[in-house]
Amino acid sequence: MTKSRSRTLTGILVAAPVGLLLAFGAAAKSKVDPMPTDNVRSYSALSNGTSSTLGTTMKLSRTSASFSKLKGELTLQYSDVWNNGNDTDYGGNVYKVLNADAFFSQNKGKNGFCDEPVRWLTVMDMSNQLGDGAVRIGMLSIDDWRKYSPDALGACSADTFTLK
Repeated sequence: MTKSRSRTLTGILVAAPVGLLLAFGAAAKSKVDPMPTDNVRSYSALSNGTSSTLGTTMKLSRTSASFSKLKGELTLQYSDVWNNGNDTDYGGNVYKVLNADAFFSQNKGKNGFCDEPVRWLTVMDMSNQLGDGAVRIGMLSIDDWRKYSPDALGACSADTFTLK
């Protein structure tokens, strides 16, 4: 084999794995993690009816949530992960709402918003079911989210949003 062919073959053998690694990296990065981060990110309403109760846009971080149709923002504190089996409305990361009463008083009676203060906000990644960037936001008005059951009172709303 000549030197020129040897260099070409070596170049191909080196370039192919590097190309595959770059392609794999690009594919892996294309999946967007929709879960809350330290930075506030915007989400668009995906569920039917959400735009009339909460609005078309949600802004969410690990410490706050706000909705375009409601005044103020929910101040959040991470609590735990809730593995709620087959319940697709509530589960995932659970956040305690630190300003539940104040937020409720600003928005009481607003177009179908909760009848009681939202004490807990759940955020569940729905990307596998609904496509990249989708999250289900659950609102609970009960004192202890661990005592929630689907056939008891305390669930306020469950809405789906997608990362903008």
